[in-house]
Amino acid sequence: MRPVKKKPLFFGFFFFSLLLLFLPGIREARLSGEAKDPAADEVAAAVALYYQGELDAAITGYSRLLDRYPSSAAIRLDLIRLLKEKGEMSEALQHLVTLVEAYPEETGYRLELVITAYLAGEPCLALKHAGLLPETAETYYWQGLILKDLGQAKAAAKAAIESLEKSLALQSYQPTAHYFLGELYFSCGDYEKARDHFLQALKQEPNMTAAFYPLAATYSGLAEYESAYNMLRRAETSLPWNQEIKKAREDFEATHPLLVAKDCREEQQRLETTVLPEVQPAAGREKIPEVRIGLAEKIQEIYVKTGAHFSLTESGTRSKASGPPHTVLIFHRVDNGIEVRKAADGSLFYKSKANRPLVLSYENPGATTAIFNLNFGEGYYWAGREDRIYRGQMEFLPRPDGLTVVNRLNIEEYLYSVVPAEMPCTWPPAALEAQAVAARTYTITNLGRYENRGFDLLSSVLSAYYPGVKSEDPATRTAVDATRGQILTFNGKPITAVYSANSAGFTESSREIWNFDHSYLQAIPDKELPPEITAYMTPVALARWLKERPLTHSSNPAYSSRAAYRWQLWVPRRELEERLARAGTKEIGEILSVTTTGRGPSGRVKEVRIQGTKGEHRIIGDVIRSRLGGLRSNLFVVEPKLGPDGLPEYFIFTGGGWGHGVGMCQSGAAGMAAAGYSCGEILDHYYPGAVLTKRY
Repeated sequence: MRPVKKKPLFFGFFFFSLLLLFLPGIREARLSGEAKDPAADEVAAAVALYYQGELDAAITGYSRLLDRYPSSAAIRLDLIRLLKEKGEMSEALQHLVTLVEAYPEETGYRLELVITAYLAGEPCLALKHAGLLPETAETYYWQGLILKDLGQAKAAAKAAIESLEKSLALQSYQPTAHYFLGELYFSCGDYEKARDHFLQALKQEPNMTAAFYPLAATYSGLAEYESAYNMLRRAETSLPWNQEIKKAREDFEATHPLLVAKDCREEQQRLETTVLPEVQPAAGREKIPEVRIGLAEKIQEIYVKTGAHFSLTESGTRSKASGPPHTVLIFHRVDNGIEVRKAADGSLFYKSKANRPLVLSYENPGATTAIFNLNFGEGYYWAGREDRIYRGQMEFLPRPDGLTVVNRLNIEEYLYSVVPAEMPCTWPPAALEAQAVAARTYTITNLGRYENRGFDLLSSVLSAYYPGVKSEDPATRTAVDATRGQILTFNGKPITAVYSANSAGFTESSREIWNFDHSYLQAIPDKELPPEITAYMTPVALARWLKERPLTHSSNPAYSSRAAYRWQLWVPRRELEERLARAGTKEIGEILSVTTTGRGPSGRVKEVRIQGTKGEHRIIGDVIRSRLGGLRSNLFVVEPKLGPDGLPEYFIFTGGGWGHGVGMCQSGAAGMAAAGYSCGEILDHYYPGAVLTKRY
């Protein structure tokens, strides 16, 4: 393995920090686990309880340690971290007052006191101590939020705006500051500035879905009704459980019928003007295994355009129909099967005689098919609706709840779309090849996974993102062809070659995320990660690490956005309650706390306990990130921001990485490739023990 030069750590500005590394008091008091430290074993035991999910026991352990070592700032800070996670804000605040009294010159302790007082619903106390802090971007940020909470009058809003603008002048990358400035300017009637700040918040953190709805209202205030309509629809697809947004969209359509009519006309024009390309088939395609991709389910009606002379065959019969290129067909689910009509005149083209699938196919292997108005990404910030073009055959399955649309094609041609959709085509060739091998392996391992639904894999990120022909690119086609038929095996069998966008610098084991263990899917630190960053960090060390941006292969700015590597999301309590209700959880009332109950070696959360006024609910595994507000990953720390009524107003998640974090880190693979590592070396790092094997 070729040596890689170590890079220095870069400690960027993180406006929501718990601890500043430059504080000498903290440095001196840190318990590093050295043999000479008499408390090291006891601290390790308390940390172990935290990772095992015993939060109360960990708090008790740290409290006893503090009784024995009352002057230890490190022990007190770890205890504060745990108390805040549990929602015990008053007790955490008392400990911070003790620290500030003991170290009045340490601005880091005072800043943490300001932050905690604000989160605890004590804005006056927070403002008092904020006035004693140096004039930094972080100070101005928190002052702005405190002033925002102190009153709704225009004078208070003006003061809050002034502080937040000063903060942004010193540090421009602050998505949350932009979001709250958008709210403040909107409340003052300055819609132009509100729009600009909402847009900037989304540019810096696209996952800030809370900005979609107020941005739509801002566009309406500016009489930019088409933009307002588009944003309302985007908000609804990203937050489908939000009934307020749904009603707002319906009301908007009722009062702006011309916009709705324009949208319908444009849709009709697309049916007529969409040009379907003829693509180059993979060489020797007859010998390549087939994969079936589920494109849509529970569809009552769907529009399809053919790219060449086609045949429509009813499975299990000799019955078929055919037609010319550029034919637009409408597939309807009817009581006893499928009815197909021509869009041009509404005439009947074909009707199945029983509940049998229909298959649309071509003699020309380069022919493509357009599917119109496909929904994608529902519940995620990238959710939307678009027309897509696909290779291969289209199969329409009649189901009790509607049609299921399946794309059947060979694996290599499937990968021509998947690889560039999963990894930008401009990234280094070795990374693209590693992505091709991982995606091919995952596909072969999971053939038949959704057999009961009529296909092998989904077209979404739940399997692999597959948008069709439009994503194909020569660079990624080259990577697919260069690795044709190559997969990863272990003991002669294809491995579960999972991968995610960004590991935050430390991958996680499959056992911690999905409760199955593979020796080739373990928690692995990035090769560039500083040696002091290890598994099972203390609570403060973990929180601090998630607020820094250490230079690793995964953080290379050419292959990783700031928000993908380190992020923070303020999720309204009401949104969490709506998400849980949509998921069908039992009624637990108003949420009082969100606490982690177990972490893997990298710090990823294994289980979350949500306590409500009427009961509790637990979320386990990879679904944590989607249930808790569309978080980018399970690698986070959390604390509440209390409202005037004492209930949490927000839950603030500060985390790292994007995706489940198991297996290959896509950003890390690109960073390694840029540093000179080969495809094989990248795969060896992320899937240790797996063997590159020629499958076909």
